[in-house]
Amino acid sequence: MAGALVFSKFFTLDEQGGRVPDLATSLDSSPDGLTWRLKLRPGVKFSNGATYTARDVAHHFQRILDPSKNQAFAAALGTLKEAIAIDDTTVEFHLAYAWAAFPSIFSADNYLFWVMPAEHEDSAGPDLNRRAIGAGPYVMTDWKQDDSISFEKNPNYYNPGAQHLDRIVIRFLPDPTARFTAVKTGDIDIFYAPLGKQVIEARNDKALKVVEYTGTGAYTLNINMSSPPLDDIRVRQALAYALDRKTELKVAFDGVGELATSFWGANSPWNCPDVGYPEYDPEKAKALLRDYGKPVKIVLLAQPTPTLSIPAQLYQSFWQKVGIETEIKNLQGGPSYINPVLRGNYQIAFWEVADVPDPDFQVYQAFFSKSGGNLTKINDPKLDEAIEIGRRSLDINIRKQAYCDVSKEIAKQMPILLRTQSIYFAITQQRVHNIPPLRRGVVRLNEVWVDPK
Repeated sequence: MAGALVFSKFFTLDEQGGRVPDLATSLDSSPDGLTWRLKLRPGVKFSNGATYTARDVAHHFQRILDPSKNQAFAAALGTLKEAIAIDDTTVEFHLAYAWAAFPSIFSADNYLFWVMPAEHEDSAGPDLNRRAIGAGPYVMTDWKQDDSISFEKNPNYYNPGAQHLDRIVIRFLPDPTARFTAVKTGDIDIFYAPLGKQVIEARNDKALKVVEYTGTGAYTLNINMSSPPLDDIRVRQALAYALDRKTELKVAFDGVGELATSFWGANSPWNCPDVGYPEYDPEKAKALLRDYGKPVKIVLLAQPTPTLSIPAQLYQSFWQKVGIETEIKNLQGGPSYINPVLRGNYQIAFWEVADVPDPDFQVYQAFFSKSGGNLTKINDPKLDEAIEIGRRSLDINIRKQAYCDVSKEIAKQMPILLRTQSIYFAITQQRVHNIPPLRRGVVRLNEVWVDPK
């Protein structure tokens, strides 16, 4: 959210998902899909007054690719070999093989578009994020750890007519009840990620507005398939059949949401109906466990927050009813929770399939057997083949069929348990206007304007 203020993207997306020029004006490829040229908008400057050039963009991507930098986002660049500045406003990208998802990285909501002056990226050191210099509409003026981040207009922004707010403050309020009280009293203008019951209450409050967006991802649980008992498909399928997801939706989400049967919901162009995802059937779960023939004990990673502690207790209850003993291990959010999952030191953990423009980003890193992001440790040749077809084919119909095959194989092998589709909410004061679609759950505050108090 803060990054979207300091850094503008190469392209934004309209409501239909089409590219709209921002810092770039065009993106073209060679017929074989191996070479791409990005044309930058001329005359753009960084917030420090330096000219935004192709050299800075190429340097940014090369820095991510540099193995000595150990950049977390290097894997997200997939088949990219190099980025070269052709002239001041042209960047050329060379791919190892045609990659259908490559164009979508230029409108992604992540670090891939956080371009800074080349010299600054090299010299800022570990404080690079706190000393960010971008070409976006705002500059960071203050950062109080665990309290707030403040922003003011970037005086060198290329499109001053789009800077609707003079000042923006992002406050950290961990307690959702405190956040809801703050938006109701007008202490804050926008409350992101409310609880389901708060969404229901806000819909009936004339002083408030609810903004809702259904993304292309899903809330899930990862299953580490590398060791017993979860290396056995019967146990994984039993876990799925034992879950009363309708009860979870009612109790944990207050009925607000949509159950997921694949990553891509009914509104997604990648949706594939009838993938065979297991429905609630505790007797079938018991039969699978009898066939397995050994006691099943598992540890479920969760967090001591309302959004995860209640679901964790429900899952423990569901699984206990079919004979699965579950220990809930609560960890604080952030690295304390994420690192054990990344390192494979877990059995089952609450997770999420990201809401991103192209399905390749959702499945290649997560489920391709040789991917460093394969946190479930699945190794399925049939799944690998479908993922590779979806990644390499430039034919939209072939890709759609490939991702249907991916959904069906995941529903069969169960490396994850699906919960609900990714639905994002924000509650605002009535004086707040023009909140764009909450893609990936990001409130793009640079597009918002407000009536005076």
